[in-house]
Amino acid sequence: QLRVVKLADKSVAEIGDTIEFTIRFDNLGGLELKDVTLIDNLTPRLEYVDGSATHTLNGELQVEDNGEGSSKLIFRLNGPLEGKTGGVLKFQCVVR
Repeated sequence: QLRVVKLADKSVAEIGDTIEFTIRFDNLGGLELKDVTLIDNLTPRLEYVDGSATHTLNGELQVEDNGEGSSKLIFRLNGPLEGKTGGVLKFQCVVR
């Protein structure tokens, strides 16, 4: 049981504005989850700010072209996500 919630620090943004996104993920169950990967496929209106990502758990972020004029962010945990625990991934995008 993995819960994932994505929030933005702004409810309204214009071209050129920077938005910080927070993705909170929680293992609601009692058993560990293995091979946890979060994928966020950004809309062409958003440009990922290189180097802006931070995360609270040990993992690796890969940024790829999504073929739609923007990026796909792929965050993989380096180990299992223990039961009843979670983490946070934050990153910034500029509105185009």
